[in-house]
Amino acid sequence: MVALVLALSLVSRRAHAEPDAPCADLVPTSKARLAPRPLNPEDLLSLRDIGPVDGTSFDTRLFTISPDGKRIAFQLRRADPARNGYCLAMVVLALEPGATPRVVDAGGELLRIHFDFSDKADFPTGVARPITPRWSADGRWIAFLKRENGRTQVWRANADGSGSAPLTHSETDIEDFRFASDGHSLIFSSRPALDAARRAIEREGLAGYHYDDRFASVSSDRPYPVAPIARIVLAQNLASDAVRSPTDAETALLPASPVTEVAWAEARGPRDRKAWLAVPSATFYPGIGRIMADDGNGRPASCDAPACADARRPWWTAAGHVRFLHSEGWARGSTAIYDWVPGAATPHRLYVTDDLLADCQTVGDSLLCLREASLQPRRLERLDPANGTRSVVFDPNPQFQDLMLGRAERLHLRNAFGVASIADLVLPVGYRPGTRYPLVVVQYDTRGFLRGGTGDDYPIQAFATRGYAVLSVSRPKITGASAGTTDVMQLEKGNLASFAYRRSELASIEAGVQLLVDRGIADPKRVGLTGMSDGATVAAYAVLHSDRFAAIAMSNCCFDTTFPATVGPSAARHFYAVGYPKMTDDGDAFWQQISLSRNARTIETPILLQVSDDEYADALETYTALRECDAPIDMFVFPDEHHVKWQPAHRLAIYQRSLDWFDFWLKGQASSARDRHADISRWESLRAAIPAALRK
Repeated sequence: MVALVLALSLVSRRAHAEPDAPCADLVPTSKARLAPRPLNPEDLLSLRDIGPVDGTSFDTRLFTISPDGKRIAFQLRRADPARNGYCLAMVVLALEPGATPRVVDAGGELLRIHFDFSDKADFPTGVARPITPRWSADGRWIAFLKRENGRTQVWRANADGSGSAPLTHSETDIEDFRFASDGHSLIFSSRPALDAARRAIEREGLAGYHYDDRFASVSSDRPYPVAPIARIVLAQNLASDAVRSPTDAETALLPASPVTEVAWAEARGPRDRKAWLAVPSATFYPGIGRIMADDGNGRPASCDAPACADARRPWWTAAGHVRFLHSEGWARGSTAIYDWVPGAATPHRLYVTDDLLADCQTVGDSLLCLREASLQPRRLERLDPANGTRSVVFDPNPQFQDLMLGRAERLHLRNAFGVASIADLVLPVGYRPGTRYPLVVVQYDTRGFLRGGTGDDYPIQAFATRGYAVLSVSRPKITGASAGTTDVMQLEKGNLASFAYRRSELASIEAGVQLLVDRGIADPKRVGLTGMSDGATVAAYAVLHSDRFAAIAMSNCCFDTTFPATVGPSAARHFYAVGYPKMTDDGDAFWQQISLSRNARTIETPILLQVSDDEYADALETYTALRECDAPIDMFVFPDEHHVKWQPAHRLAIYQRSLDWFDFWLKGQASSARDRHADISRWESLRAAIPAALRK
């Protein structure tokens, strides 16, 4: 009876396996090459993605391989700015030449990462959550998280595309799940107490919220539930749907964080031999440690070579060798694959690349990897590390090859403090040697596809199309780490002391800019700087401590004298502890180094702020002070947004306004777009109001 009901449910929901009309092109079709054309911001925004845009996390599984090793499953996603939404589908792809992905489920709402931050539970972000499909033991269907009608459940979809339906019916959002080792039960977790805490907060509001450590005023006008909040783990029989309490072993299948894969710290090989990472007890990087392995006689073998000390993601070969990833090279900007015979003194390096390997999984002795290059969006490739041969398994964006792109070049920088960092130069489309171009600097991690910098707010190739050279810069090693400590407070104190880390970050950017000026590429009088998150803090610091930049664009703002009042009481205590002055302290010397409001009368650098409604309160002191002094600053606030913006219409608006902002201030060009008339008029007024004594 249960099987019959399930079959009927799958048939009735067969429409979920077909994307709706605006998403009909979500799965790309093969086509002939077209004549190259210029890239526009929409081309970047509408790229098809597998996993989050930022590919720097090593703790997520973005695709999974079927039990027979012949198919893979993953979520395909594309932003749709016209609808301000996303096209979403779960697809299954056969691992054979010429295979086309089969949509097995379509639709649903974008799942974004929420996390417990300090003492606040379920802190929202705009970052897409990695969706990891999990195969049934017989390989006939997959299970995955899907959010529909405001509730997240575990869904199942038949691998042949014949239908999909919810597998769980929880009254609370499902946060994570695994299959039991016998394949007959689903183990899943939720936090009913989180919903209860939210209801209690709503009731409290009837009498007024008490302002206390639950508040982060800059991101919400009501208190957050207090972390930690216990999770509930349940087991559901896949045949009968009966729900029971799990065993301890079943509960242990779920990692502490719902977006990690705990198995990556160890691997099982031939004859069930084990390889693992010996991770230091005090570390910020739980997925990095010294490689260890069973030597074949039941004894642990350690690899003591330098490359083995900070290895990642071990796996076994059929021959009984252990392979692993290692970050190395200039500023550790390259990824290498090593082969180690347990018991040998040193490993052998098989392969090294500057590309980003966002996720790699073994198929025999070869790897399936989601790979990005500076000019190539993420795609699935097969890699043989032994000989370096590569082949494309699935390219979500074949149309990208038809676009005219600026050439990219990896740069090795060393700043004035002797600290190494990496950067990428993207030349203007149609670059002519000997011509100096306006330059835009994008921060603060440059590994992988050069899309829009950290946070994806500044479209690198769209700038190149507009005739800009672009410098994409990675941050140097944090200054506070030089003392060898892993204590967060000590690191932050070291970074803040004499603004050491801000000075180092700015010096790395200036080293890159100077290199391009010396090479005759950049016009030293037309350099713009962008920044999001830590990059925005560096940009604000640069306004006060550098004369390099003719215009600034920031995605959030600012460390200023009243920020302890906006971050909330508990966060304020943290900032005080690492060295920020209290609002009642005599902090003049400190704030003079970083506060834009304290220096408002001397600022003539145009500043564009495009901030979320979660964070705009942090910008009010800066914005108000600069406007009072006729300093050129403009601000836009985006509703229902967070630290990283997630809504496609907003991201497109940020792309386009950033382009027009730098055109106005670096090129003297005013956009003629109808929806930009008011902005241009206001920017002309800002330019006219700059005090004559401050004009360059």
